[in-house]
Amino acid sequence: MGVKYLKKGDPQPPPVGAGKLRLYSMLYCPFAHRPRLVLAAKGVAFEMVDINLKNKPEWYSLLHPQTKVPALEMGGGEVVVESLDISEYLDRKFPDPPLWSADQEKNRRHKQLLESFGKILPSYMKLLGPNASQLVDEAVSSIAAIIKPFENELAKSGTKFFGGARPGMLDYMVWPWAERAEALRSLHPDAKLPLQDFPRLLAWGAAMKQDPAVKETAMSPEAHAAFIKVYRDGTLDYDKL
Repeated sequence: MGVKYLKKGDPQPPPVGAGKLRLYSMLYCPFAHRPRLVLAAKGVAFEMVDINLKNKPEWYSLLHPQTKVPALEMGGGEVVVESLDISEYLDRKFPDPPLWSADQEKNRRHKQLLESFGKILPSYMKLLGPNASQLVDEAVSSIAAIIKPFENELAKSGTKFFGGARPGMLDYMVWPWAERAEALRSLHPDAKLPLQDFPRLLAWGAAMKQDPAVKETAMSPEAHAAFIKVYRDGTLDYDKL
């Protein structure tokens, strides 16, 4: 896609100007996808710098001690790290449109769901690993159990999105993995996720694809699948992404 990923030996970008935002990212990383969705939803301009996560620039540890993505840098040198913290920060700094509800009980449920969603990562990583074909059934069973409460929440609310009539914070925080699900299904055609058990989540996914922020940040299933293949095979070359 012609993206330049900064690597070891590359100079650090100049300081961020006053009132400006710079997001350190990696185009295919679902965690880095989260704040890009929030920024797009709020119509906030920003500079994106992609990082080579196999050969990271020496200076990046000064911004993020764990050298992960994403990291958000602002004028004056302030830095926020971790996808959820960045997204929460952006929602406070740019409150229109708000991504949390005025209903605090609803927010409490959604934060609990978001916390539980973190349990999906080990199963997701199994589907990316070299032994994925032997672990598909176990991973899919685990994922189905984790997302069932999300199906129930949509049934309870009776709304198209978790946020109501439009996507909210929970919608955008889980969407990056939903976007990659189609690519994973193409790579694991024998996976037996019981789709009939998730009619509301399927409708939610179709509605999310029509959201302007999702469209702005979207990548095709084919692009995701191609990345997953080279990641899984150990042949990932950032200069060829």
